[in-house]
Amino acid sequence: MQENRRSALRRLGAGLLAVSAAAAGMLTSGAAWAQGEFPSKTVRLVVPYPAGGATDVLARAIADGLGKAWKRPVVVENRPGASSMIGSEVVARAGADGHTALLTITTLVQAPSLYAKPPFDPVKDLVAVSELATTNLVFAVHSSVPANNLKEFIELVRSRPKQFSYGSYGTGSSGHLYGEIFKESAKLDMVHVSYKGEAPELNDLLGGQVPAAIISVMGAKPHNATGRLRALAVTGGGRSPHLPDVPTFREAGVAGMDGQGWFGLFLPAATPRPIVDKFSVDVNRILAQPDVRKRMNDLGIVLTGSTPDAFAQVVQADYVRWGKVIRTNNIRLD
Repeated sequence: MQENRRSALRRLGAGLLAVSAAAAGMLTSGAAWAQGEFPSKTVRLVVPYPAGGATDVLARAIADGLGKAWKRPVVVENRPGASSMIGSEVVARAGADGHTALLTITTLVQAPSLYAKPPFDPVKDLVAVSELATTNLVFAVHSSVPANNLKEFIELVRSRPKQFSYGSYGTGSSGHLYGEIFKESAKLDMVHVSYKGEAPELNDLLGGQVPAAIISVMGAKPHNATGRLRALAVTGGGRSPHLPDVPTFREAGVAGMDGQGWFGLFLPAATPRPIVDKFSVDVNRILAQPDVRKRMNDLGIVLTGSTPDAFAQVVQADYVRWGKVIRTNNIRLD
């Protein structure tokens, strides 16, 4: 009997070793599920941006996949406003039963530092579930600007101080923050022009009303191909698959622009870990589906996926990083 018991224990150990790292987090005692099966009702997936944008499209793909997997309705709720703070706070203050989640972008860890009294702390009041995707931003100039690469642009601006401006899709946006890092790193004297979204920013860039701007990859791609604008560099640690011939800022000789923009999924901080893990594992399965990957790739979004712990480290580091940039440049929204 003793030998049988040892054999059983060995078989159990071997079985546990075969479980994937992601799914292993879900192997919990029955006590963790004492409140009942999850999900037990409709799940709200809050997007702190208007319908129709890339974040919304990704959220609807995730909601559709989770709804099919869980046999429960998963609905997308758009709650825009206050640089994403309104929708994010809804989730931070929601019941921690897993039925209210947040799908947002890097703005989550930038926006609180833009206000004197932010209504929530993105690290303490939310728990990271999974990074969903990453994306690059592009520094582009109008075709009339006599610079074929970033080095030539830097030399041009230095030779004409206070004569150049750059646009971003909003005060305190990633485009604005990257623009200020670029100015500081390259020692440039440029004026920031803030727009209410990328559409009016791109229109003015194409019309030559603003000579340079930081825009999305897919905003830049078609016009770079026709020559109406010239993409000089991309943010992030690697080149964009949609603009493979455009160097990163680091490759072009400018430091500090390696940060990667992300799309991520969050739950209220007190959400039980088994629910967080279930969300993460099931969402990562959806991200691996070929049709979802193609749809997002067409929007310039590179799907990634990650574990809760790995993404939490990214969120914490970015919160510190962007907070420092915002305070150094005294950028405020109130």
